[in-house]
Amino acid sequence: MNAPSPEKSVIFTADDFGLADALNGAVVLSHRQGLLSCASLMAAGPRTQAALSLAKTLPGLCLGVHLTLIQGRAVLPPTAVPHLVDSRGFFPNHPVATGWRYFCRSSLLPEIRRELAAQIEVVLKAGLAVWHLNGHLNLHLHPRIFPMVADLAREYHIPAVRLAREDWRTTLALAPDSPLPKIAQGLIFALLCRRAARQARAAGLRYNDHLFGLTNDGRMTEAHLTGLVPRLQPGVTEIYCHPGLYADPELTRWAPQYRRQEELAALLSPHLKASLAAAGVRLTDFRKISLAAVKAGA
Repeated sequence: MNAPSPEKSVIFTADDFGLADALNGAVVLSHRQGLLSCASLMAAGPRTQAALSLAKTLPGLCLGVHLTLIQGRAVLPPTAVPHLVDSRGFFPNHPVATGWRYFCRSSLLPEIRRELAAQIEVVLKAGLAVWHLNGHLNLHLHPRIFPMVADLAREYHIPAVRLAREDWRTTLALAPDSPLPKIAQGLIFALLCRRAARQARAAGLRYNDHLFGLTNDGRMTEAHLTGLVPRLQPGVTEIYCHPGLYADPELTRWAPQYRRQEELAALLSPHLKASLAAAGVRLTDFRKISLAAVKAGA
């Protein structure tokens, strides 16, 4: 985390918890029977209430909030955030245009902060602890948004955030398709994370040292993850995925290229689990590393 440990540990996280029953079911199965330790909940997803109910039956699941400011619905009504959403309460869909809009229009920042706070409170009001924050499409690392995320983490006593700094060279070695987009995405987020890491440290927040799932998102298959094992670096690596219990039309509409059932199979794979153990890689989560830091006085 803030000072990388010489030992190697990994966090497996499922994003978009609450988006669909197929994803919710995959979270439950891969946590109970597989490698999944964390889940990031969409506070206004179509199946968020079902996800919250399931989370209450999974005390070992390290729950976070998947802060959403794009490609989804707001928690607050359109009248409360009229400049962020359309008349139905939905955020814009285009990542680049939305990112520039949030950067250029500082007048949006108060509405963004109110909406992010409301999303966090959805989980807290359900009686569940929030251990980490990240963002849909990693938009929480936007230079206008991350300072608010860090401030809200402190306000709500949330100890950790995700930094999406991926070694794109390693990803390309295992998945050489579409090299230019992967390189561009990797470099952009490396730059964003350099700034965010300084702000996270200043706020006293914990964060992952390394990450995979950014440039090969939706394709974290058993073969890909097994290939990553010998390439993992010392410190904490977060690997995030989007598993699905079965083929679901809503999930396919969101991301038709995602191999969700293969990602679930990877999380349940005895071979992958054995490979991690043989390499001396420890399984952990944001709750464990945050509590360990408190105990150590870090």
